[in-house]
Amino acid sequence: MQGTIAHAVALVLEGNAALRGVSSTGLDNGHSTMTFCEFVRFVDLASTPTGWSERTVAEDPTAWFGYLKERGFNELRLSHGPSGGTNPNGVPDRMLAAFIGGGGRWQIQASRPRGSDSWESRWTVGDRERADRRIWQVTYGRVARNQPPSADESIDLQALRDELREALVRIKAFASKQGLDNFAVCFANGLDDLAAPSPVHAFHKELANPSLLPLAAIQLLSAAQSAWVFGGMGSWNDLGFDGEDQATYESISEALYGTVNRAIVAATNSSASGSTCAPDPDPGSDKPGKRVWWKRFG
Repeated sequence: MQGTIAHAVALVLEGNAALRGVSSTGLDNGHSTMTFCEFVRFVDLASTPTGWSERTVAEDPTAWFGYLKERGFNELRLSHGPSGGTNPNGVPDRMLAAFIGGGGRWQIQASRPRGSDSWESRWTVGDRERADRRIWQVTYGRVARNQPPSADESIDLQALRDELREALVRIKAFASKQGLDNFAVCFANGLDDLAAPSPVHAFHKELANPSLLPLAAIQLLSAAQSAWVFGGMGSWNDLGFDGEDQATYESISEALYGTVNRAIVAATNSSASGSTCAPDPDPGSDKPGKRVWWKRFG
């Protein structure tokens, strides 16, 4: 799973644990998703004659959770939608997943009874020479506020697990047929994680919180990490084939990418008190700040 996605997942999970008073590891510098982060801060955006200004509302995730709780927010949800207008060349999102800001729109909705606010991350490189390798400066900006409450959408985690298993079986068979043994192992690891009582191959094992998530959600998040092969040079995206094999490759790759992302969203959102998934963000929305903030780092 891409590091930026894993971080958003961890932020939602740890945030819901804090808002619900559930035992968890916390999201400090010792968390695996924070390993390479110099800082993670949260800002409000304001329109000025020269552009957008930023006002810091929290200097770290723990302070942000407190900020939300004090203002009556009771849950966080993750959402993912296609790049839309931020990807004018029509390149499939899976082909851009290796780039910061690529692979679709990932947002976090902070909800309270009268509505929700949307937050989106910006990752920039700081000092590349840091001895501790904490080079990423991460800022989550509030890109929309006081949105109407979303209608609940029930998600069948068991059915989604079956769908992911089917996608992994198909793509593993293709990889094995093509002699792509390293990739076949990734897909086999994903299948193992879907059937395991606890994470086997997943890197970010802190995401598996049985106090917050049902087993099916833990399995989905673990499998999504193990089977994530969508990167840049040398990754699954970098392959090419002849004739019908290329068409098969494109089809099974798109199927896996879409299913994995839906699995990440559904599993993460099962940590919310209502255990439902947030709707995909509207990439064409003209709500103040949303499009401009994205273009700054997309």
